[in-house]
Amino acid sequence: MEGSDLLNKLKQERDWNMSCIFTDNGSVVVDNGCNLKSDELQFYVKAYNDRDTTVGEGFFVNDVHFDVHRFHPPLIYGRRGGPDDGEGIALCRFKPKQAVGGETYQFLLITYLLPIVSAKAVPQMVKFCETNTGNPE
Repeated sequence: MEGSDLLNKLKQERDWNMSCIFTDNGSVVVDNGCNLKSDELQFYVKAYNDRDTTVGEGFFVNDVHFDVHRFHPPLIYGRRGGPDDGEGIALCRFKPKQAVGGETYQFLLITYLLPIVSAKAVPQMVKFCETNTGNPE
């Protein structure tokens, strides 16, 4: 799927605040508002290597910290904020249908604002991958 088509598909996911697809080489395939820094990209790529580090340090999107409380590869997710202003974050690793540059995996990162919760957003993310990009694993 072409980058512009994929961006349009991401934008159609109305429950997601921001989203980004990137490779295990750290290259951004398509970005819908995340504008991740290079060190943040590298952390996401390595997030599956060590549960303790990932849960302990959490995730960052442009220096905004998210606690990580679920580590169930190929899914990792968490949240920031409180019951009135919370935002969730989720990362899904998948084998791409069409590799861009010889990578083994690609990743979909999403954020979602309350009242959307992980019980709704994470299954949407898995379905998005299965339908548009590749198989989560």
